Amino acid sequence: MRHGGAAERKKRSALDIMITSVGEILITVGLVIALFLTWQLWWTSLDAQEKAAATRAAFESQQVDSPKTEGVKHYDAPPAVSPVGSGETIGMLIVPKWYGKTNNNMPILEGTAANILDSAVAGHYTETQQVGDIGNFALAGHRRTSGNSFRRIDLLESGDEVVVATKDTWYVYTVTEHEIVNPNAVEVIAPVPHHPEIAATDRMLTLTTCHSLTVGEWGNDHRWITYAKLSYWMPRSEGRPASVLNDPEVN
Repeated sequence: MRHGGAAERKKRSALDIMITSVGEILITVGLVIALFLTWQLWWTSLDAQEKAAATRAAFESQQVDSPKTEGVKHYDAPPAVSPVGSGETIGMLIVPKWYGKTNNNMPILEGTAANILDSAVAGHYTETQQVGDIGNFALAGHRRTSGNSFRRIDLLESGDEVVVATKDTWYVYTVTEHEIVNPNAVEVIAPVPHHPEIAATDRMLTLTTCHSLTVGEWGNDHRWITYAKLSYWMPRSEGRPASVLNDPEVN
C-alpha cells in the first residue's frame, strides 16, 4: 500500500499552479510587447505619414510647374537656396531606387529634433551647408518607426541618383559610397566628411540613419551613412531628371 499519495498530489497541484501562473505572466508580457511593437512600427508610421502628406501637399502647391519631359542638365554652379526656419520645408527628397519599396518622395525640413524626424521626413542638420552649396548638405531620417523614412538606405549603390526638389530647381546627386560608423562619429557631416580641418571643394549630400551590426534596420547601435555628390541641376521650368520622369509620386 502506497503512503503519501495525497501529499504528492498536493505538491504537484502547487507546482501546476506556479507553472500556470508563470505561463500566464509570460503570455501577458508577450501581448504587451506585441502591442507596443504594433504601435511603434505601424501606428506611429500612419500618423507620421499623414503629417508628411500634408507638408508635401502644402509645399508642392508652391512649386513651379515642371513639364513631364526630360530637361537639360546644367553643370555650372547651381542656384543658392535661402535658409528657412526650424521645422520649415526646404524641399522634397526623391530617391528613385526606393520607388515601390518605401517613401521615395518625402519633405526635407530644417532641423533634426525628435518632433521633426517623427513626421516621416528627412531632417537637415542645421550646422551643415544648404542644398547645392559647396560642402555637405547632411540629412537624418528614421530607419524604422515614424514613417520609416530611410528604411531602405541599404539599397543605394554607387551611381544611383538622389534628387532634391526645391520650389524651382532639381538638384541631382549621385551616390559615391556608404559606411557604417559609431553613433558618436559626428565628423561624417563635416564639409569634408572625416576631415573637418580641410576646406570643401565638392557639393555633397549625406544621408544618416540608424543601423545595427546584429539586427540591421531594427537596431540603433551604429549609424548607416550614405554619401553622394552633386552631378547636375535643372530648372523645374525646363523639364525633369530622367530618373524621376515616370515616377507617379513626384509632382
